[in-house]
Amino acid sequence: MAADGPVVIKRIKKSGGHGHHGGAWKVAYADFVTAMMAFFLLMWLINTTTPEQKRGIADYFAAQNISKSTSGAGGWGARCSVKRARARAAPCRR
Repeated sequence: MAADGPVVIKRIKKSGGHGHHGGAWKVAYADFVTAMMAFFLLMWLINTTTPEQKRGIADYFAAQNISKSTSGAGGWGARCSVKRARARAAPCRR
């Protein structure tokens, strides 16, 4: 053997599996479970409330009007009040 040259030993490292591929599925699953919990909680609350309580909740979340006018002239920041413009006692001056 000595005449053939030095003996070369090739060592091959075997990996212990595929390694860590990330945990994005855990975040997606947690979001799904949270959404399902909220949905079933909402369904349970709808089932247990009376119609009067439902009307109260709907009134609480109903949109509120800020100004009585549909145009920008009578809303916030107008120089003349809505009562003055309706009564036409004095014209608005800008």
